[in-house]
Formats: sequence, structure tokens, C-alpha cells
Amino acid sequence: MNEQSDKERIRLSSQIRHRAVGEEGVLVHLANGRVMVVNEVGLHVVGQLGVPRTRKELADSIAEVFEVSLDQAAADLETYLVQLDAEQVLEHS
Repeated sequence: MNEQSDKERIRLSSQIRHRAVGEEGVLVHLANGRVMVVNEVGLHVVGQLGVPRTRKELADSIAEVFEVSLDQAAADLETYLVQLDAEQVLEHS
């Protein structure tokens, strides 16, 4: 993570609604009608994004909850955020 991305805050777009379904989650993009199914870790991240968070805050949370290394959590998080950005799920500030 670079200095700029450490300061950037990410949140869920106001156009997204989500629900837990078992251990997975479903995201619905209200503007374009797209539906995404996410795994348990993805659902955790989406749940954290109800308020603006930094990448570090998100990676720390993943590492703690899922008992993985911070490096692994950060790497996997970056991949996931790229996917969410492509689906227009995130807002950045």
C-alpha cells in the first residue's frame, strides 16, 4: 500500500444494498440491477464499508477476524477492491 492509498477512505456506494445469506452475501446495485454473490470474507469487507474505511483498517480487520497474516489480508483485499471498483460498488474520498 502506498501513502496515498493509506489515507484514502473507501465506502460502499449508496446505490448498493446487501444481505447475508448463510455464510455468503448478496449485493444488489440499484442503478444497474446487477447482483453479486460474495463469500464470507467479501461479506465481512462489505459490512465494514458502511462507514468510510482505509485499506489498512480493512486489512487489519480481515487479518484479525480470519486469522491470516496482515500481508495476505492486504494482498487479497487489493484484488477484491479492484473487482468491486469494476462493478461500481465503491465510493472513494
